[in-house]
Amino acid sequence: MGSHRNSESTDSLVFFLDLILVRFMRARDLALFLLLAAVAAGGGSEPDRAKGLSVHMLPDRVAQIDGHRGGFTARDASGNESVYADSKELVAFFHTLPLTTQQNGIWIVTTHPSAYSSAEHDKLWVLLELCRLKTIPVFTCRGSELPGGWKRSDVPTGWNNPSETH
Repeated sequence: MGSHRNSESTDSLVFFLDLILVRFMRARDLALFLLLAAVAAGGGSEPDRAKGLSVHMLPDRVAQIDGHRGGFTARDASGNESVYADSKELVAFFHTLPLTTQQNGIWIVTTHPSAYSSAEHDKLWVLLELCRLKTIPVFTCRGSELPGGWKRSDVPTGWNNPSETH
């Protein structure tokens, strides 16, 4: 009779521990599933050009034809166009934009690399580095390679080739 009672007690303990472990594992699996679903739903989505800041990098010598200055030309939500002479000005403007725009980054269209001076080449490199430091998504593309030539956190095609620059 004593061994029968001991067996019942052992069975109850095994059942109890099994129940706890199964529930713990289910809770852990459910939590992991919910985390993965949340990341897939929005946290891990790629930036969208239509929702980011579109910028055109206008070469100084081209802008001077019309009596303007070159630089980073951006348009705000109300359609007002501004030209920013350097990357710090552009990033400062970018930080005034709505959070959804900031999450989708800066999208820069350039022309042929030979249209820019070496100082203008440096401005683009500085902007890329500043965006990297501030974890701003940044994309570049030569106009001739639109719509599929976007490069993330890198210069457009030809900018690394000395034969295509000044």
